[in-house]
Amino acid sequence: MTGALAQSLAIFFALAGAGCYSLAAVTQQQAASGLAVRAAVDPAVLIRLAKRRRWQLSLIAVAGGYGLQAAALGVGRLVVVEPVFPAGLLFALMLAARAEGRRLKHAEWIAAVAAVAGLVLFLIAAEPTSGRTTAPTNLLVLAAGAAVGIAAACCLLAVRVTKAHRALVLSIGGGIGAGVTDALTKTVARLAGLHRFGVLADPRIWLLAVVGLMTFTMQQNAFRAAGLAASLPSFAVLEPVTGSFLGLLIYHEHVGTSPLRIAIEAVAVAGAVWGIVQLANSVIAATARLAVTTPAATPPPATVPPSDSAL
Repeated sequence: MTGALAQSLAIFFALAGAGCYSLAAVTQQQAASGLAVRAAVDPAVLIRLAKRRRWQLSLIAVAGGYGLQAAALGVGRLVVVEPVFPAGLLFALMLAARAEGRRLKHAEWIAAVAAVAGLVLFLIAAEPTSGRTTAPTNLLVLAAGAAVGIAAACCLLAVRVTKAHRALVLSIGGGIGAGVTDALTKTVARLAGLHRFGVLADPRIWLLAVVGLMTFTMQQNAFRAAGLAASLPSFAVLEPVTGSFLGLLIYHEHVGTSPLRIAIEAVAVAGAVWGIVQLANSVIAATARLAVTTPAATPPPATVPPSDSAL
């Protein structure tokens, strides 16, 4: 398979995977938002969600999305595949708005397009080349350790912020964890193709399981905290940013480094970050308005036991 054909196939798989993930994200956010809030971060959220049939069905889309993502990473470079994943963000936001019975505002559309277009522009300007097909265990352990540390810090911060901001904080930790998961997936997919079941003896597959489970738990907690537009944009953009960075750092992939390309890449990243912030602020403001206008629930009247004279 030629390099150009492999990268085209990788982009196709990545787009299909992004579509599957967007369907899953909308369904899972609806299921997670219905959970009773017991703590800012619920480590058992997956166990509680597993009892809901809608959430169970969403796992089909998750499995399909991850399979397509693994296929994309198996044949393509991280810095090529990663920026494609946020394309599902627009689809997910449209589905979420429809499910909520509202239309996306023009400002939300502009912010969403800026987030996705920024990453696409970065991909075009970067013009990635070469790179390894697997990464050494020690470097992947360091990346996984950093993801776990950042996730722990985000969980601690989530306890101290408002509910709407909590979704953003948790999705930051989840998005970085997802980028590390992608870097691990690329190596494991390659090893599985070479050794099949022999990959189970490699510690990197178990490292993938730990980081992947942590990331999924963070994501569901973010979905539980607020609407999809508050959590998904930062998750969808930080995943490819982290994955692309690891592609450059530990897979030795290369991007264009001329002054013009670097300037375009910087503008593209700035546009993506601006889009994330605008989307998150929009949902946070909407959540605050609802909290003010929704009357507090009144407790049911107490039942007065009958007196002896009534017996």
